[in-house]
Amino acid sequence: MPSPNQNKIGQRPEKEQVKLSDSLHDAWIVMKPFVHFSIKAMKIMARTLIFIVRHIPKPEENKPRAKNDTVIKI
Repeated sequence: MPSPNQNKIGQRPEKEQVKLSDSLHDAWIVMKPFVHFSIKAMKIMARTLIFIVRHIPKPEENKPRAKNDTVIKI
């Protein structure tokens, strides 16, 4: 008994149409680990920069002067 889907010489099989939502979903599945890694790396870098900025010594101009350091102008 012959099969209902016969291939003829010179006839190409029909290609399935790929939906845009399917291709975007596949792209997200592939890129998801990289996105999560980059977000975590950015958080670490931001926290490190905040830590560095907070621990920079303040300028000495704000320190109160001692009694012996008074400037006398003549």
